[in-house]
Formats: sequence, structure tokens, C-alpha cells
Amino acid sequence: MNEKQLERSIGILSHKIKNPLHSAVINLDVLRVKLKKCTTDMEIYTHLDIVNNEVLRLQKIILTYLEFLKKSDREKEKSDLSKILDKV
Repeated sequence: MNEKQLERSIGILSHKIKNPLHSAVINLDVLRVKLKKCTTDMEIYTHLDIVNNEVLRLQKIILTYLEFLKKSDREKEKSDLSKILDKV
């Protein structure tokens, strides 16, 4: 597998991961609203917030990587992917 094929495969994989993550964020919001109607246990909301933040962080990493893949080869040469992802 050459570099272009690998980039394409990773791009496809990232895109396929992005969609379920978005669904998870939406469903976490729905769950939060429904829980407010039936419980006052604040610890539940702490756990929901942790999961939500981790999902959002994964989403940001994937979106950052997809943006990196969209750059031209010349722009990629100027970028260090590890430094870009460290900012996320």
C-alpha cells in the first residue's frame, strides 16, 4: 500500500468514525434531558459530562486529521501531524 492509498484509507476510516461520534453526542444530550425528569443524582451528570467531553475530543481529533488530509502535499510537508494533534 503506497502513501496515497494509506491516506485515502485513513480518511475513509476517519469519516466513518466521525458519524457515529456525532450520533453519540446527540444521544448523550437526549439522555441528559430525560434523566433530568427522573433523577436528582448529580453524580450521573458528572459521568455524562465526562463521556460527552471525551466523545467531543475524539471528534475534534478526527476533524483535525481530516483537515490535514485535505491539505496539499506541499502544505503537509510544512506541518508536523503530531504537533497538530497535540493541540487538540
